[in-house]
Amino acid sequence: MTRLQIFHRSIKVVFIFLCLALVYYQIIQSKRYQQLSQANRIRILPQPASRGFILDRNGRLLAGNTLSYNVLITPEGTSFPADEITRLSSILSIPARQLKSKYNEGYTAPFVPIVLLRGISLSQAVTIGQFKYDLPGVSVQAEPKRIYPLGSLASHVLGYLNKIDAWRLEMLKEYGYKLQDLVGYSGVEEVYDYILHPRDGGMQVEVDNKGRLRRILGFKSPQGGRDIELTIDLEIQKIVYNNLNGHTGCVIILNPFNGDILALEAFPNFNPQVFQENRPSLINSLLNDPDSPLFNRAINGLYPPGSIFKIVVATAGLEKKKIHSQDRFFCRGDMQIGNRKFGCWKMHGWQDIISAIAESCNVFFYNLGLRLGPQSINEYALKLGFNQITGIDLNGESTGFIPYSLWERIKRRQRWFAGDTANMSIGQGEVLVTPIQVARMMAIFANGGILIKPRLLKSIRDGDRIIDFPSKHGIKLQISKRTLNIIKEGLIAAVNESGGTAEILSDMRVSIAGKTGTAQVANARAHGWFVGYFPVEKPRFVICVFLEHVGSGYYCCRLAKNIIEQMLEKVYCD
Repeated sequence: MTRLQIFHRSIKVVFIFLCLALVYYQIIQSKRYQQLSQANRIRILPQPASRGFILDRNGRLLAGNTLSYNVLITPEGTSFPADEITRLSSILSIPARQLKSKYNEGYTAPFVPIVLLRGISLSQAVTIGQFKYDLPGVSVQAEPKRIYPLGSLASHVLGYLNKIDAWRLEMLKEYGYKLQDLVGYSGVEEVYDYILHPRDGGMQVEVDNKGRLRRILGFKSPQGGRDIELTIDLEIQKIVYNNLNGHTGCVIILNPFNGDILALEAFPNFNPQVFQENRPSLINSLLNDPDSPLFNRAINGLYPPGSIFKIVVATAGLEKKKIHSQDRFFCRGDMQIGNRKFGCWKMHGWQDIISAIAESCNVFFYNLGLRLGPQSINEYALKLGFNQITGIDLNGESTGFIPYSLWERIKRRQRWFAGDTANMSIGQGEVLVTPIQVARMMAIFANGGILIKPRLLKSIRDGDRIIDFPSKHGIKLQISKRTLNIIKEGLIAAVNESGGTAEILSDMRVSIAGKTGTAQVANARAHGWFVGYFPVEKPRFVICVFLEHVGSGYYCCRLAKNIIEQMLEKVYCD
């Protein structure tokens, strides 16, 4: 075969190969390449929407939005826009290498805008606008930004926003959430994110082969998130915040009939705005703070209740008929149980159940607890709402712990002694509760025996339409009216009788019933409690004050007194 023949045959083979390739790409793969071509021709330009407002029960702003300005640059091709970056660096006094780094990180394709800077000031945005002819590829985009105008007030109720993480994205992507979205972390920002979350809009545009805009194909209007109205009363919340500031603990005020949380404040707290400022050093300081400012002590904190728990034991004793209102025990300041003495905080003499509640006599409740036994105490603690979440609409609520359940005894194979029952009877030992559980328990005696569900969401505002969320019906407990009245009498006596542990509240312009608690803590000062309700004749409010390591419940009474006085002066005059 000659060289010429070999050349001709090679040409034929190449020609046949090209024909086959054309058939494959033009016919067999035509749909695929048509889609790729279409995708290359069409661009989506997002337009962000604003998050829903969070309001108090009277429509006052707790969390809202303001305009933030971002600097965008739109690459016209594959070449680096060095001139524009240099001019922008000079205008904003920002190192060019920083802008270049942002450009390289954000570049995906021609005509896809890249965010170079977030959160510039209005004056900087105006300055860029003045140089728009020198910066043809640069633009300023207004974007809604979350603001918390009251700073750290109610921060544990509100929560904060942050970029969506991988776990949340996997859970929520089917609901339209996407990478780079801001979502709620803790508080109502998290629980009601699906209501508050906006639906971004955008433009669908057609570009040429160099990435230049040719025409607008479609527009989707952005939809802002819906507003929510909370049960919080901002005026009461401010009073609580100002009085609690500087202490470690929490205060809860709620409506004993429908469970509305009127104020909930925990200290130390945090400013949710920090997470919007993109300042990692401040965020890390919050996360690593040994005082745990992100920790909501009102619903997450587990503490021994101390003498607050005597209300549970008294209720169990009366309902189980292990004691009657006229029965008495003598307190000489301590009581021998087994081979050790269990103390009382003073020698009370003869005590009936009303005076024992009022004066918080340990010896009386040691005796009553031993008559009852730990199983009955456990039963009534559960009936009054302990060892279970209250159902408040905040995530991460703790259940607490009430010892001597059958399952715990089987699991732990633990022996139980009379001294353990004595400790349990005064809210010590292994008993652990949360402040929100204590507030809910007190509501039972204020409302006549109903175990309520605390709540924060009052209504949703969808445009001009308001969707009310009625409170859920509580559980009517099988506790006799006689028992409720005896316990109430003891709570009233604690405030109004000489020697009552809450006597400091007796000179108020409103009648108050309540109970103090001093909870011993190993190797540290005792925690303090006060929980009560007012007015006694027609209860409107339950107040729970908890302070860590203050030494006694007296300091909680004093704080409660200041709060109630200011409520009467500034908010409620009747």
